Order: sequence, then structure tokens, then C-alpha cells
Amino acid sequence: MNREQIESIIGGLADRHITAAAEYDPSGASMSPERIEKMKIHHFRKPVLIAAVVALALALGVTAYAAGWLAPIFHRMQGMTAVPDPEREALYKAAEQAVIAQEQTPETVTLPEFDQSRMTISERYYDGKTLLLGVDLEEAAPALIVGYEPDTTLRSKINSVAFFQDVNGDDNLDALLMQGMDRQIYDDYLAHRSENAATEDFRHVSAIEFDAFLQRKLSPEDYAAAWKMLRETGHICVVDSAVYIGDHVYLDDGTDLGPVSQQNMDSFDIDAHSGNLFIEASSLPEAARDLDVMNASLTIKSSRTYYYMELGGPAYFYYETVDEVQVPFTVENSGK
Repeated sequence: MNREQIESIIGGLADRHITAAAEYDPSGASMSPERIEKMKIHHFRKPVLIAAVVALALALGVTAYAAGWLAPIFHRMQGMTAVPDPEREALYKAAEQAVIAQEQTPETVTLPEFDQSRMTISERYYDGKTLLLGVDLEEAAPALIVGYEPDTTLRSKINSVAFFQDVNGDDNLDALLMQGMDRQIYDDYLAHRSENAATEDFRHVSAIEFDAFLQRKLSPEDYAAAWKMLRETGHICVVDSAVYIGDHVYLDDGTDLGPVSQQNMDSFDIDAHSGNLFIEASSLPEAARDLDVMNASLTIKSSRTYYYMELGGPAYFYYETVDEVQVPFTVENSGK
């Protein structure tokens, strides 16, 4: 089984969490909701982005950003494709120039439903064919709850293998090796286990990734406490909450604008639910084309993901959307 085959059989995914089984990458264990196929973070972008930011800072000074008259997200999108795309770069440049010419004022909305999370639309562009938004989401979500005890009903729902699942739902490394997993991938998982996971000889991909997730999310003291609980009780349940922007934009009459892509401008982890986000809708339906003014809304959602693991077994999850609200916005047609 090669890398492409392993990646192609990944299933059982939470909206926010996925790790490619083709390589050991605990930093990539979380992903924005509803964008697993649409949002791919490519590491080649990192040097390009750094170079662009450094060049811009040298040419214009950091005060250009602080003053708010330069469109940072639209500017940074220029030149960020693997293969040069003059048409797309021209689109982003036109969007940047429109933001500057219109002296757009950022609009901030506080979301009391989501623990006072704040969303700011800092840049917006619509030319009758494409909608571009530069958005900052300041996520406020409850801290990771470690040691939650699910009732019988909830426990029955927590039954999808977390982070990774092959065709048969068996993520045991030895079983995967027998099925043809690349030996280097197998060895990488075992070699990069934490001291705790190695001591307990974790051999399930989901358990190894879950342990890495806890190690990354928790303080050393809380991580040690989690392991103490796991060893004493034989199981552990963790609740992870999130606030994020859904991948659908709607006109005020309910028309769905179709496929929407998002790019996190702040992080190279697969984690686009907060921070500075670039949002693009480029395949607009007929009802959303050539309007003088587009009145639409973004969907803000909150979610919970429950993770459950018994010592020596795989980690399982159950994902649920808790609430959602529509945040309206207006953008004029710059093409008219």
C-alpha cells in the first residue's frame, strides 16, 4: 500500500480533525470544518509567503498594515500558487486596489452566542463573477475538557475511528503493514510515539495521533494528569469545542453561492477555523452574478468533538454542531 492508496481510503472524519495516514504529522491533526477536500495547505507556500511579507515590509514598512490602508490578505494571496496563474493574480491585485480605493472600513461583529467570539470582515471584493473576503475570526471556545464521562447514549455515538480509518475501520499498524503499508511510514509512527505511548506500546494510528493531539493541546502538567487518569481508569474522554466559519455563503434570499474555499493566512497547520482567513467563491450561481450590490451572509458555527479511548485500543470520536448564526454583509460590484 503506497502513500496515495492510504490517503485515498481515509474516512470517518470529524469536520475539524484529520491526519493523513501517509506520514506522521501530529501538527496536522486538526482541520477546519467542511473543508477537508477543498482546503489543502501546501508547504511550498511557506517560503513564498515569507518572502512576500518580508519584501512588503521592506518596501512599505509595517506601518502600512497598522494604518489599515493596505489590503494585507488580498495582497498576500498574489503569487501564492504553485504554478504561476496570471489571471488569478490579476484578480487578487484588482481586489487589493479596490479595497484601497474604496477606503473600506473593517466591520466587526461580536457573537454573544459563541462566548463573545468576534468576527471582522476587513476586506471585501465582488466583480459580478467572483466574491473575495478577508476575514479575521477571534475564536473564543471553552478549553479542552479532559476526563468527561459520556452517558450511555453519547458513548454509543462515539464510534468512528479518530484521525484515520482504513476501508475496514482497522487502524492497527501491524494490520496496515500486512495490508501493504509502506515500511517507512510504519516505522515513523512507532519511532515518533511519545514516551507514554511507547511505554504502553500504542499500535493504533488513532491512539498515537490522539496522544500527540493531547500533548500539543495541553500543558505538561495537564498532559501528565490525563495520562494518570488513563492509567487509573483504563479510559479517557476529551471534549474539544470550536467556533468557525462554515463553507457556505448565502444571499439574503437563501441562494447558496456554491463551492467556497478558505485559506488561513496565519498558519501552516491544517487549522483554518480562526485567524486571518481568505475566502473565495468563484463559481457563483446565476442569481449571484452581475448584481449592483450583493447582500449575503457568512455562517458562523460552534461544534463539539468527543474523543474516547480505552488503554491499548484505538481512539474514537463523535462530532456535533452545537449552534450556528448568520452574519450579514454587503459588498458593491466593483466591476460596474
